[in-house]
Formats: sequence, C-alpha cells, structure tokens
Amino acid sequence: MRHFVAALGAVLAGAVLGTAAGSPARADEPGFSVRVTAPGDFVTGEAAQTVTAVVTSENRRCRKVRWALLVRSGPAGDGLSGDQLRVVRVEEDGEFGTSTSAEGGTTTILDDRLDPGTLCRGRTVTGRWQVAFTGPDAGRVRFEARAFDAQGTLLTTAGATTRVESDTPPSPSPSPSPTREEQAPAEAEAEDETPAAQPARESGDPQAALVAEDSFLLGPGLIVGGVFVFLGVLLLLRIRARSRAARLEAQTLPTGFYRMPR
Repeated sequence: MRHFVAALGAVLAGAVLGTAAGSPARADEPGFSVRVTAPGDFVTGEAAQTVTAVVTSENRRCRKVRWALLVRSGPAGDGLSGDQLRVVRVEEDGEFGTSTSAEGGTTTILDDRLDPGTLCRGRTVTGRWQVAFTGPDAGRVRFEARAFDAQGTLLTTAGATTRVESDTPPSPSPSPSPTREEQAPAEAEAEDETPAAQPARESGDPQAALVAEDSFLLGPGLIVGGVFVFLGVLLLLRIRARSRAARLEAQTLPTGFYRMPR
C-alpha cells in the first residue's frame, strides 16, 4: 500500500509539473469548482498570511482530495524570485506534510497525502497555506490551487493574483558631482564676492554707529554741563552779594571818620 501511495504521489507530482509548465489547467471532471482567497498584498519580512482554497462538488459521489498549490513568481511575478517564498500547509491539527518543487518561475507545493476532509455534494474541502516572503525584491505573484482526487485526476483549479511589497525603502540615487568646468565659474564668482562683502561687514550700519557714539558722549557731556551751570550760579551769587554790600555802604551817613580803603 505504501508503494502504491508513493507511486501515485510521483505520478501526481509529474502531472502537476507537466501542467504547470504547459497551458493553464482545466477541470478534468465536470461538476467541481474551487475558489481561491489571498491577501490583498504581502510585505517582505513580515509574518505569514493565509491563502485559502475551497472546493465544492455537484456530484452525488463523494471523493477524497489532494491539494497542490502553484506559486508563480520570477519572470511571471514581475521581479520576485522563487527563493523568497516560504509556504507551510496547515490543517486544524497543525502542519500538513508537503513536497516542494520548482521549475522556472513556478514553485509547486504538493500534499504528501489526501486531505482529511471528504468532498460530497453540499460539503466542501478547504486547503490552507501560510505564505510569507523574504528578501528586498517586490512584484506580483499568482497563487493557483488545484484539487486532485485519490486517483490523481484533476478535478478543478482556480487562482488569485496579489502583490508583494518590499520593506526596504529604495535608496536615493547620489547626485552627480560637478565637473571641473562647472566648478571654475562658481569659484571665480565666490572670489569676486568675498572682497566686496568684507568692507560691508566691517563698516556696518552708519546710523547705528552714530547712535552708539552719541550714547557714549552723553554721560560726560551732562557732567561737564552741570559743572558749568554750578560755577555760573556761584559767580552770579557772588556778584549779587558784592552789589548789595556796595549799596549798603553807599546808604550809610558820613561821619567824621573815614574808613580805610580795603
């Protein structure tokens, strides 16, 4: 039984890869359909997100399902490479065993065994993959889910396209250094402007200089002026005192004695 399962897996893997290398797959059995749901975008280096495929049947006969997920990147993915892809197939009880192969820009993740669920009319089987991307490159990526039965017959396939964004901002392009011909006029202009600018800085504002000089001379001027006013008042008082003394002397009646002149 193990040899039969291994041989069936090898045949199924060959069929999946052969279909992936050729034209898009079509459902070999009528009455089956699958819907693929993927995130709107991925960011490199961030946590994994879930890609989901749900297959339905309109047939009375129930079947077991084996999933294959094809991830198209590289030339078909607008700049992404297959080694940036990280995929883990999961079920409710944890990680589900898969085999991975790559050809060109397509990576195929094939279930090692049949899905635990059973596909019948009115019932669905769901496949889930945790997907993440590494590396600085960005671009579009397409997920294509394919549902096979236990005999390796392709039942149905569908896909979804999304975009991978880079978490590394693009580095700014360095500005070109000026040539010697461009540097020469600039240096000459700087030399012409330097002597003219130096006197302007030394001279400063003439009106501000006059105001500063007036402020410096105002204090001593007030002191000298005050001294002259004081001397003038003192001289005026002295003259007034002498005039008063002369008037008093003139009004004194003459006697037989004369004063000695001073």
